[in-house]
Amino acid sequence: MFFFLVAGGTGFALYLVISYTLHYFFHVGEVISVVAGTLLPILPTFWMQRELTFRSNESHSRSFPRYFALQVCNAGFIAMLTALGKFVGLPAVIVFPLCGLIGAVISYYVQARLIFFAN
Repeated sequence: MFFFLVAGGTGFALYLVISYTLHYFFHVGEVISVVAGTLLPILPTFWMQRELTFRSNESHSRSFPRYFALQVCNAGFIAMLTALGKFVGLPAVIVFPLCGLIGAVISYYVQARLIFFAN
């Protein structure tokens, strides 16, 4: 559990820093900001999840493509939630963490069942 909080917390922090920076400093739209915030830290989050959280012995050549596909799907899901939040008038400062947390919870269960299951 400790390593899940470390790895997941670091990934979530990277997501927020990237999303907020793009949106508030570079005036990039909310949806593009969360997609970039989800996809840009793929390599460090993959390593942390594989080595720390799940301590998986699943080969990189098998687990990374699945992890990458999961994060692409996760980025699409978070983008849809963000667009919905924007549509109902919620500010990005609330929408980004809320959507990110929902995506992180779903992502954890998919990782545990379909990506890093070979221990």
